[in-house]
Amino acid sequence: MVYFLYARKSTDVEDKQVRSIDDQLAVLRALAKGEGVKIAAEFVEKRSAKTPGRPVFNEMLERVEKGGARSILCWKLDRLARNPIDAARVQWLLQQGTLAHIRTNDRSYYPSDNVLMIGFEFGIANQYIRDLSANTKRGLHEKAKRGEYPTSAPIGYVNDKGRKTVIVDRGEAKIVKAAFELYAEGNSRLEDISAFFFKNGIHTKGGKPLFRSRISVILSNPFYYGHFRYAGDIYEGKHEPIMSKALWDKVQTVLKKRGWQDRKENDPRAFCGLLKCGECGCSITAEIKVKHQKNGNVHRYVYYHCTKKRGVCSQPCTREEALSAQASEIIGQYAMPTDWASELSKLADKDEREVVQSSSLANQAMREELDTISQKLQRLFTLYFRDEDIDRDTYRREKELLLSRKKSLEEERSLLHKGHVAWLEPLREWLKDAEMLGETAVSPDLRIKKSSLQKIFGSNPSLKNRRIEFNPLPPYAALRAARQNFSENQTSSVFVRDGRIELPTQVWKTRVLPLN
Repeated sequence: MVYFLYARKSTDVEDKQVRSIDDQLAVLRALAKGEGVKIAAEFVEKRSAKTPGRPVFNEMLERVEKGGARSILCWKLDRLARNPIDAARVQWLLQQGTLAHIRTNDRSYYPSDNVLMIGFEFGIANQYIRDLSANTKRGLHEKAKRGEYPTSAPIGYVNDKGRKTVIVDRGEAKIVKAAFELYAEGNSRLEDISAFFFKNGIHTKGGKPLFRSRISVILSNPFYYGHFRYAGDIYEGKHEPIMSKALWDKVQTVLKKRGWQDRKENDPRAFCGLLKCGECGCSITAEIKVKHQKNGNVHRYVYYHCTKKRGVCSQPCTREEALSAQASEIIGQYAMPTDWASELSKLADKDEREVVQSSSLANQAMREELDTISQKLQRLFTLYFRDEDIDRDTYRREKELLLSRKKSLEEERSLLHKGHVAWLEPLREWLKDAEMLGETAVSPDLRIKKSSLQKIFGSNPSLKNRRIEFNPLPPYAALRAARQNFSENQTSSVFVRDGRIELPTQVWKTRVLPLN
């Protein structure tokens, strides 16, 4: 009788204790030789049998149905099938006599055998894989509940196989955080972030830039501030966060705001989106004009003009070079002299040392709210897993809201513990930005100039008669006023409020204070 030899071992956990394919082949070949069995073909497969669709297995049965062989030699019956569909196919071929014999290393199966026995063994194989799957899922969910990420680490982290945990990849983490900060400014597209990653060595396995969809997933992943999603639920992680939730929230706001506007544009111009028409209020757009000279030279010009979507508008076009020159001149007027920035930083440091405010009441209120959230989480858990009074979607939605609020409160408490001087950070950032304006004014990078103009004027700038018109935000208005009243090389003075130094949000009632 002619036999087909079939050997299989899955790379999944299910076959961890099963003999290797080489061992199976050695034993089965020896068995065939000992019993004088002729092997027509050997079929070797490295694939799980928990679902139908194994190509090698299917090929073997097709050849059985065509009469290539009427018997199969395998290590155990579960090598043939661990799912009811493949098991039923084998049983049917055996009952019909198409298969005359199935020989394993310890027993034989014939068409005349009791169908309950072979059905029972296939059932055990199927139940084993079902139990294994359920136990694996249960184990992964328990791991997630402990705050341990149960799957592959995202970009910026690596899986520590020794300790079976996730640790920060210091090099990639800095790049990821920088990408979040770049996108949070609101001037970058998903393609720009992909290009940023690619420039810094983060790309697909094939060496190509990450797709927009992948960038969107990265920017909306809560893993980076300390939480993670698994199986549709959200958990508090034990891993080290690489950014604050405040930065993550800011990125989510930008993602939501941009929405479908984040589609790829055709050759976007630097100053688009910055200016409004000073006559009709429409947006300012740009177009490229190419001039071919008779001598073969080609000149490329960019012109900005009103979209005229509200009707007739008399405003003329403006060359990009002219706008760039105006931007440099304007930005230079609001640059913070280095000596001034140094003195203001010293004052800020002094304020930070002197500010002593009692935050006990606020801290206590936050602690009580955190305790309340913990109690609500426990009640929510009880209602879902024990009493079954709420559905899964409600449970997940309420849990995510509570955990998000908990994380925000924890960060707010952290700010209170630092002395309730969180206002100093934006002040220092403003000083840094204002001092950098001097370099920006002479930079050829138009996108950097656009970003600086947005910081100085917000959404106010307009273009009228080829001139940029604007109303600066209060901090920059005060800075320019100080520069008009005091020279850069004298002991500088600036306009500040009575009391501590901080960024103004409204028109000041000012007085001149010397910095020394």
